Amino acid sequence: MKKKNVRERVEDWLKSHSHLINKNAFEREINVSKGIIQKHVKYDKKINDLHIKELYRLIKRFKDI
Repeated sequence: MKKKNVRERVEDWLKSHSHLINKNAFEREINVSKGIIQKHVKYDKKINDLHIKELYRLIKRFKDI
């Protein structure tokens, strides 16, 4: 079985935990415009690669706790 890449892991994590997180706070933390995460979760809109990397770092900080 192939290991998922960073994009797939971030997108899967967002979809499975979107009901638990404050999406606006995530967007403020990585300095992106409002609604990017919500549009991805609700309408499956693609997230920019740079934003994926920042989200991955943020999610890793949560997992370290």
